[in-house]
Amino acid sequence: MSPPSHPVVVDVHGHTLDLAFHVGRPLGAPLGGTTDVPLMRQGGVTAQLNASWTPSASLSGPHSHSVADPPASLSAMLDFLEAELAGPAGEAVLVARRAADLETAAATGRIAMILGMEGTDAIRGNPAALEPLHRRGLRHICLIHEHANEFGASSQVWEGGAMRRYRPGFDPEGHLSGRGRELLAEIGRLGLLIDLTHLVEPAFWEVLEVVSGPVIVSHGGARALTDSARYLSDEQIRAVAETGGVIGASPSPLGPSDEAPGLGMLFDTVDHLVAVGGAEHVAIGTDFKDQLGYYPEPLPDIGAFGAIGGGLAARGHSPAAIAGILGTNFVRLFQLIVG
Repeated sequence: MSPPSHPVVVDVHGHTLDLAFHVGRPLGAPLGGTTDVPLMRQGGVTAQLNASWTPSASLSGPHSHSVADPPASLSAMLDFLEAELAGPAGEAVLVARRAADLETAAATGRIAMILGMEGTDAIRGNPAALEPLHRRGLRHICLIHEHANEFGASSQVWEGGAMRRYRPGFDPEGHLSGRGRELLAEIGRLGLLIDLTHLVEPAFWEVLEVVSGPVIVSHGGARALTDSARYLSDEQIRAVAETGGVIGASPSPLGPSDEAPGLGMLFDTVDHLVAVGGAEHVAIGTDFKDQLGYYPEPLPDIGAFGAIGGGLAARGHSPAAIAGILGTNFVRLFQLIVG
C-alpha cells in the first residue's frame, strides 16, 4: 500500500461508539466525555479503533457496563451504529472495513471507525459467531478483558465486588484451551486484528506460539517503567515487534494503579517502546471514554491529540517516526491483516 496522500491519524483504542450508545446521543454529536466525533476532528484524529465493551454481569465485577446478555448487547450497539450511519452521522463517520477506508476518511474529512470487541463475552466461545459480526464490520478482537476465558487469565481480577491486579504466583495462570485455538484459527481466517492487551504473560506466549501473523497490543504500558503484571516486559515488547505488530502507548494507566495519567506517562511509554522494539512498532491508544476531568492539561481529552506530535518532537523523535506513531504504523498493520 502506498503512503497515504492525506495524513492518517489513528487512536488505536477508544470508546466513542460505546459512549454514544450508552448515553443515547447521536453518534456525530458531543457526548460529554473524553472522546467523540467533534473532539476527534478538533484533535486532528481521522480514525479510531472502537473496542466495544459488553462485559458479562455473571463473569465480571458489578459495574455500570456489565450486561446480562453480551451477544444481544453487542448486536444492539451495532444496530445503533447502522441506524446512525443511515442518518446525518453518515456524513461524518464511516466504518473502516479495509485499509483504503482509512485514507478515504482522512481525504474526505470524515472519521473512520474500526469496529472491535474488548473481550470475547459477546461470542461466548463460539467460533461460528464471528463471521456474522465480520459481515457487520468487525475487524478487531481483544482476546481477554475482565476475567479469564478460553485464551487464559486476565491481568485484572474481580474479587469481593472490586477490581485488583492479577498476582502472579497467587492467581491461577490460566492457559490457552482447545476452544481458544479454534477461535484463533477462525479469527485468522476472517482477517481480524488480534489484540493481546490484558493477557497475563503465560497466556501471551501461548497465543503467540499459535498466531502466525502480526498482532496488536492496543493500549497499555511498559513493565520496566511500572512493575505491573498488566504491562509488557521488554521481552514481550520485542516479541510483538518481531511479528511485525504494533503496541499502543497510552496516557491511561491500566488500573488499579497509582500512576498519574496524561502526556508524561504517554511520552515515557513511547520512548521506552521505541528504544526496545523500534519506532515502526509504536502507536497511540488513548482508552478515552467517559472519564471527564480525569486527564490533566495539555491532554484532557482527544480534542487535544494534536499536542502529541509536538511533544514527541521535543523528545527527539524524527518526523518520519512521529508520522508512523500517529497513524501510518497502524495503517500498515491493518493492511497486512485486514487488506
